[in-house]
Amino acid sequence: MQRRHLLAALAAPLLMAAAPAFAADKVLTVGAAVFPDSLKPGIGSFASQSLLVQTNEQLVQRDAKGDPQPTLATSWEQIDPLTLRFHLRQGVKFTDGVEFTADDVVYTVKYVQDPQNAYGAAARISQVSEAVAVDKYTVDIKTKVVFPTLLRAMAEILILPKHYAEKVGTKGLTDRPMGAGPFIFQEWVPGDHYTLVANKNYWAGAPKVDKIIIRTIPDGSTRVAALVSGEAQIIEEVPIDQLEQVDASGIAKVDSIATSVGLVLTFDPTIKPFDNAKIRQAFDYAIDKEIILKQILKGKGELLDGQVLTKAALGYNPNLKARPYDPAKAKQMLTEAGYDFNTPVPITTQNGKYVSDTDICTAIAGMLNKIGVKATVNTVEGGVFQSMSNVLKMGPLHMIGWYSLGDADFATVWYTKAGHRTHWYSEKYEQLFLAARSTNDEKERVRLYHEMGALAYEETPSLFLFGLPSLYGVNKTTTGFSAPSDKILHLQKVELK
Repeated sequence: MQRRHLLAALAAPLLMAAAPAFAADKVLTVGAAVFPDSLKPGIGSFASQSLLVQTNEQLVQRDAKGDPQPTLATSWEQIDPLTLRFHLRQGVKFTDGVEFTADDVVYTVKYVQDPQNAYGAAARISQVSEAVAVDKYTVDIKTKVVFPTLLRAMAEILILPKHYAEKVGTKGLTDRPMGAGPFIFQEWVPGDHYTLVANKNYWAGAPKVDKIIIRTIPDGSTRVAALVSGEAQIIEEVPIDQLEQVDASGIAKVDSIATSVGLVLTFDPTIKPFDNAKIRQAFDYAIDKEIILKQILKGKGELLDGQVLTKAALGYNPNLKARPYDPAKAKQMLTEAGYDFNTPVPITTQNGKYVSDTDICTAIAGMLNKIGVKATVNTVEGGVFQSMSNVLKMGPLHMIGWYSLGDADFATVWYTKAGHRTHWYSEKYEQLFLAARSTNDEKERVRLYHEMGALAYEETPSLFLFGLPSLYGVNKTTTGFSAPSDKILHLQKVELK
């Protein structure tokens, strides 16, 4: 996938002999499983952030463990219980040459908090009262109450250039993203590809490639074919049943990493009869999660213990266990609840967003059909799913994965009203969630999260399925890439041999 710049064929022989040789562009091609439907800032998916982080960076970035690392901020300190101070990296310039300063951070926080901008990660900083520029390179972010997750939350916020955003508005930011990141926007074709060129003046050093082309390849087999043929150097989400094919190709290898994602099927309780918790619980008994883990996932990942959190997350409740597979009990509960077995139950999922997502949904639909439920699988592409998610119209059941990133707050927020990800609502859950993110007492936070987990287990807003790994395919001659635990592609250090 290299494109050579040819010298003009009609140039004089003497001139050709004297002309310098131009090196071929180093073009990195990535096969993405899912694309967002637009590049609008903060539309709230990792698929979107994975594209936008190429042009716009955060104050801090997560490492593989989920811990914040310096990025546009070099350091930070809690100067009082309600104020987190960030010291900004000096000498950083946006790709149009304008210097990055505290004013850009203040502007970004206000942009995120403006409801009109519908910024997906706004719930992450819901307790922020204001951002204040102390001086050109220092910013204080103030909160209404003690807010223990603020630093981690800032990894979700991509810094916008104030001067550019004010000039072009949200439409301009969407049509042509611009920031201080390692790459510069060149072209976006929704549903097809995203092309960027290297930012030679990037503050951490110029990227090792001249151009990146991120292609959306929804079908897993097609992604693998692109990898082993050399058309792509990196692909997302290698299908479980093709791991051996990649490793045996001699061309590529599998790079895997454990994640904190809880894969769930979420109900829409505004669609009857799924407003009835007993019916939701009955569906849970109808699913043989252990056989899916063994046969479809080949043992990769873990069973969720009746909660969205994986075992390593702060707030995981060890007292909860997944409901056992009991189809007879499931059918009896449905009958007792007056369930109409003629009710169509489409299960909405993306294809390739998560490991074996479509296969898992197909297996679950089959298990539900065995007890008389008319379940089908509705597979949609990423942009369509995002549009459905934006208006919370995804049908009675949809597959989604929520990352805790090591802290319960980051997954449990999506079951709150502020999270804007579900129609399920519990006033008690809301109160517990707010209390848990308003104290620095870790033991108290864990106690509150345990109570939230127990409440959600009884209410069953989702069918809690699996904790999943991320499985990437990488060309053996490609260096500088590590599988990210949060699905955010970091490509500035990737090198093509």
